[in-house]
Amino acid sequence: MKKSLIALLVATLPAAAFADVTIYGTLKAGVEYNDNGTTKKTNIDDLGSRIGFKGAEDLGSGLKAIWQVETGFAVDGNKDQYSPSNSGTFANRNSFLGLQSNLGTLRFGNVSNFLDSDMGTVDVWQYNSDALGLSVFTRDGTRLKNSVRYDLPSVVPGLTAALQYGTKEVKGLANNDRETTVLGLGYENSGFFGKYAYIHESKNVAKLNDYKLNDSANDKHRLEVGYNANNLFVGLAYQQQKGNEDIVGWESYLTSVAIPVGIAATDKVKTQEIALTAAYTFGAITPKFSYVKAKDVKVGGQSIGDSGYDQYVVGADYALSKRTTIGAQYGDLDFKGNNKDLKSFGLNMVHSF
Repeated sequence: MKKSLIALLVATLPAAAFADVTIYGTLKAGVEYNDNGTTKKTNIDDLGSRIGFKGAEDLGSGLKAIWQVETGFAVDGNKDQYSPSNSGTFANRNSFLGLQSNLGTLRFGNVSNFLDSDMGTVDVWQYNSDALGLSVFTRDGTRLKNSVRYDLPSVVPGLTAALQYGTKEVKGLANNDRETTVLGLGYENSGFFGKYAYIHESKNVAKLNDYKLNDSANDKHRLEVGYNANNLFVGLAYQQQKGNEDIVGWESYLTSVAIPVGIAATDKVKTQEIALTAAYTFGAITPKFSYVKAKDVKVGGQSIGDSGYDQYVVGADYALSKRTTIGAQYGDLDFKGNNKDLKSFGLNMVHSF
């Protein structure tokens, strides 16, 4: 009876109520076994599920109003305080209101940066554990809250360019927020692609009692090149970052690293990482492989021994249909200063709608 009433109610709504509105999403879940040398755990986890609503209104003369609201959630029923993407907070993913015309696209809101929307090509995995995907390498691919992003029109086929600014709304407030500027450039032709992003983060005003090596600005560069056509994907990425110690995305794993004598609190930190991924699809099966290497972290030009990492991930996906895929993978993430590998095995299922 209830289902009939709901169907009748929907049928009586005006068609205009649904015009130009698209509902989309992805459900991701899996089982992961993790071994860090001390603790062994088996988890049933959400792997980044989300639902979104988007639409547009024609304003005339080639101008459109565009909007999108996207929310991540945990399909396993848990609210993960460490992962904002599935925290359950409404519009916690790429969400905006904007305008689009032949002069380009302007968006305001919690907008994906260029690394999140256009890059991260080497991370082809579904996972929760850091060992089963390239989350450490792609850590800067995210959304910028309180931001505005402008994408240039596609005057040259295959060429993309974007500029984004994320503000720190209360300047001088003692927290770790930074004003952020992102520049992105990309070009694709006949399957070959090249993409570059530059991020500048303003000086940090540290929280009270929050130790930081320095309060300098951060400058981050990433370059991705590769080929993606004819069932073959090969991607190579390099990134270099310099600034405050918070650029070290694997800092929490460095438990036994000795800091060289003579390093000053004002010395800048520098990281360098490279990643390679290859995948080939034949029929419904796609075997794939990734390798990442991070050099030892440098502070004031001095290398800190055993502060880098090596990683590899190997696995395969099987397409049950155009919208549903299952996969399996094994990953080993070796943080040198920890003297222990993080080893993980995962099985996953993904359905898009």
